[in-house]
Amino acid sequence: MCEIAEPLAASPLSPQTPRNSMTPRSVRAAALALTTSLVLSGCSMFDTKKEKAPPCPPIYILSDAAKVVKYRPGQGRDITDVEIEAEIIAFKGHCTYGKAGVEVEIQVSFDVRRGPAGTAGKSELEYFVAIPKYYPAPEAKAIFTVPVEFPKGMDQARTNDEDVVMRIPVGAGDIVNQYEIYLGFQASPEELEINRRMKR
Repeated sequence: MCEIAEPLAASPLSPQTPRNSMTPRSVRAAALALTTSLVLSGCSMFDTKKEKAPPCPPIYILSDAAKVVKYRPGQGRDITDVEIEAEIIAFKGHCTYGKAGVEVEIQVSFDVRRGPAGTAGKSELEYFVAIPKYYPAPEAKAIFTVPVEFPKGMDQARTNDEDVVMRIPVGAGDIVNQYEIYLGFQASPEELEINRRMKR
C-alpha cells in the first residue's frame, strides 16, 4: 500500500495536504475509469523485489472550485444573503497497485459555515472527483453529495465524506503523473465567477 503524498503545486491549482485522521465509514466506488476486476498485489504491478513501488497518481484541489457560497433565493448577493459557505480543506488516502492498474482511495474533508440567511440545521453539498486524461468520456468525472449537519447552537461544522475509490487501468509503461486527479465543488457558473472575483 502506498500513501498519497502531497502533490506538487501547479498554477492555477492549489494542492492541500491531509490534516484530519478519521476511521472511514462505508466505501463508495467512483465511476472513474473503472476496470472489471482488480487483483491487488502490493505496490507494484511486477516483482516488488526488483522494482521500486511506483507513486500514487497526483491529486489536486482545483482553486476555482475549492470554495462555494450559497445564497438564499432572489437577487440579493450581500453578506446578509449568504445561507452557507463551504471549503474543501484537505484530503487523505492511499493507493494500491495490481495487475489491472491502481486502486486509489481518498477521503475529502470540508469546512462549512452557516451564513446570516441560513436557518436549517442540515444541508448538502456536491463535489466532484475527475481524471482529465479520460475526458470527454463520462467516466472521467463523478459527482458526490455530502451531508452536513451543524451541531446545536453552532454555525460551523467540519465534516469528512465517505471514502471514494477509483480503479485506474494504469499500464506498465504509463507515466502515473498523467493520471492527475482533481477535486472541487460542483459549482454553477455564477458561483465560479464569485470565486474568481474573490481571488483578485
